[in-house]
Parts: sequence; structure tokens; C-alpha cells
Amino acid sequence: MSGPSIETTIRLAATGGKSDRLRILLTVIGATVATIILLAAVAVLFIGPANGPYSLDVLDQPGLRPGVVTALGLLSVPVLLFVGLCSRLGAPARDRRLAAIRMAGATPRDAVRIVAAETSLATVIGGVAGTAVFFVLKAALGAEPGSALLLPTDVSIPIVAIIGVPLVLVAGTTGASLLAMRKVVVSPFGVTRSMSTKPPRVAPAILFVGGSLGLAVLGASIRGGSEASDLVLGAAGAIGFLAMAGGLIAGSASIASGTGRLLANRVQSPALLIAARRLIAAPYTASRATTAVLLAALIGGMTQGLRSNFLTATDSDDAFYRTSFDLVEGVLLVAIVIAAASLLVTTAEAVVSRRRTLASLVAGGVPRSVLRRATMAETLVPLVPTMVLALIGGSVAIRGLTGSQVEIWDSIAEGPTVVDVPIPWARLATLGAGMIGVCMALTALSLLFMRRATDISEIRAAA
Repeated sequence: MSGPSIETTIRLAATGGKSDRLRILLTVIGATVATIILLAAVAVLFIGPANGPYSLDVLDQPGLRPGVVTALGLLSVPVLLFVGLCSRLGAPARDRRLAAIRMAGATPRDAVRIVAAETSLATVIGGVAGTAVFFVLKAALGAEPGSALLLPTDVSIPIVAIIGVPLVLVAGTTGASLLAMRKVVVSPFGVTRSMSTKPPRVAPAILFVGGSLGLAVLGASIRGGSEASDLVLGAAGAIGFLAMAGGLIAGSASIASGTGRLLANRVQSPALLIAARRLIAAPYTASRATTAVLLAALIGGMTQGLRSNFLTATDSDDAFYRTSFDLVEGVLLVAIVIAAASLLVTTAEAVVSRRRTLASLVAGGVPRSVLRRATMAETLVPLVPTMVLALIGGSVAIRGLTGSQVEIWDSIAEGPTVVDVPIPWARLATLGAGMIGVCMALTALSLLFMRRATDISEIRAAA
């Protein structure tokens, strides 16, 4: 059998209840935002000698444009993670629908195709919408000829890039959905996910430390006058960053499990005990919820380390560098909000998916307030140590890349002098406290689902 036709697959993918429509809507929104960000990066990439001038020096200076493109690329990462996490929203209802489709005669491969088609369809709609919004904004923000532009609205983007960005997004999200289904067995009687409760401990630490040391070695070779090409140096830096990010994300499950085991035998609070047992039983749930937040924290730590280095090497009151880093921090703030939004989606989905267990606890006499505090603790307990590690690790990695000392001109001695680059503890603490505050506020918002999820009727409802 060849399976259902493309038309039938798309119709089955687009059919569902409220949770399915909400999942598709959030995926469309995420794909729209990601398309706008990536097209903006492409516009900066194609700025030519005939374009401009721009009021922002980071766009007017050719040497600084690669940094802008990199910043926009990094900003798209939390958005894409948000799109990936949206695929878990309403999972119990979708699992029941897939089981019903299997009962009607579909094969396991057909069920996987339906899931992939749903993600592809939502991403295509988001890509088209994002492209349309980008060009509407490009036309609306254009300035009079001869005047300085705020943004590169005068750049002509090749049609290949315009078509290529949505296609890359569709390929990436579809591939991610297929990868997520590799450990899922869809049967006519339900959906089973094979998940490990023992996360790796050594490999993430090796990746994180190895990436940090790799950046330090790269920085030392650059300062020593390495003759390697910019492409090789950039690739080496990207590999070091990816190793750090991969180790941090993979290790967050180990930190969640270890923290849960540490608390389980020592706490007296019922809320903390429930949270600790949840972290031991499902460490990957906690780590999946904080993935985007940890990436934003890692990039934030690197940004603060780079800011400290530049402002020490130059005049700290230099408006050019200060304005440039203020713009970068503004982009980082947007990334933090998007990352926290993914945490909201994941926590709300966790509450809904465990509704039978939560309803049973309430029926057994556990107050809802205890369950609310347990959910908050389940997010906060592993988030704090991993965020501290991300902020400090990012700052130290940049310190190793750029060096812990810089040479400046001493006007008193009328000659160059070497000074130490300070570690920006105050800014790192402020950034970490702000991120934790935003995450906890959005986690508290997700608890609005708690009363409905713990209704006594949920005990008799299908999982």
C-alpha cells in the first residue's frame, strides 16, 4: 500500500480540536518571527557600496556587519526552539487522534507523515506570512532618498534568498519533527514514547569544558599571530560555541536529576518533595523546558564578557561602542522574552499532560496550592544552577577568546600599559536575576491551567 494521498495527509494534519489549532497557530507565529529575523540578517548581508548611509554605525561600518548578521542568527535560535517546543502542545489529544487513525487502518509510517505534514504546513504558512510582513515593514520604514536610513530598507534581496529562507525553515522544522518521532510508537491503542530517565553525566561535561578550552586556545592562537584564514577561525569559534551549548543543554537533564536526588532525602516540604521526585522521574522534561532560556543565558554571558573587554580596551564613555552593545543587549532582551515564552508553553503542556496524576493527588487531599508550589519549584530548582553555569561559562569563554588583559594608552606615562579586564559580576547578576524573574512570572502564568487540570472529572477522562 502506498498510503494516503498528499491531499488526505494534509487534511488529516490540519484536522483536530482546540489544542491542535492552538499548536498550529503558535507554530505559525514562531515561523513568522523566525522568517522576519532571518530575512533581516540576509538584508544586512547584502548591503553594498551603493546602499546607505545608515544612522547606525554597526550597519554603516562594513567590518561590523558580520557581527550584526551573527547576532540576528543567534536571535533566531530561541525562536526556532520555541517552534520545536510547540509541537508538544496538546500532545495527549493528538496522541488519541493518531491512535484513532491507526485504528482506522493507517500504518505507523502514515502517522509519522501526518505529524510531519502538520509541522510543514504550519511552517509554510508562517514563512509566507513572515516574508509578506518583512516586505511590508521594509516599504513602510523606507526614508526619503539622500537621508540616513535607520535600517537597510534600500537593500535588494536576491529572489533565491527570499525563497530559500522559508524553505530552509520548512526543511529544518520537518526534520526536527521526524527526529522527535524516532522513539515514538503509534499503535491503535495509544502512543508510547521510549524515554530514558538516566541522563548522561560525563559526555555533557566534556563537551562544555572542551568547548570552553577550545575557545581559549583559539584566542591564544589569534593573539599569537595565527596565519589561518578568517573562514577557518570563524568555523573553529562556531564549533567551540556549539560544543559549549550542546554540553550545557545535554547536561541540564543531569543537573535536574542530580538536584532532585539531592533534595528528595533532605526536604520536609511536600511541594519540594513532589518537585524533587518529578525531577528524578522525568529529568528531560525539566531540561526541555529550559533549553531556550539556557541558550539565551549563554549568549548573554558571552555578550557581557565581550562588552567588558571592549569598554576596557577603549574609552568607556565612547558612544560608538556603548551604543553598539546597547543594541546587542536590546536584541538579547527580545531573545530572552521569546525563550521565556517557550518555557510558558512547555510548563502549561506539562500541567495538562499530567492532569490525571494531579487530579488524583487533589482527590487524595493534597491542596492545589501545594501542587502550584511544586510546579514552580520543578522549574526553579534546576534552572538556577544551570543558568549560573551558562552565564559564568559564557563570560569566561569569551574571556579566554579575547584575553584577560588588554593594552591601553596611559596618558600619564605617555605610553602603552597593560590592564586586567574585569569580570562583569554586577551585570551578570542583574541579567541572571532578571531572567529568573521573567521565567518564574511566566511559569506562574501557566498555573492558570492548574484548577481545570485538577478537576475531579479528570480522573475518569482518557489520558
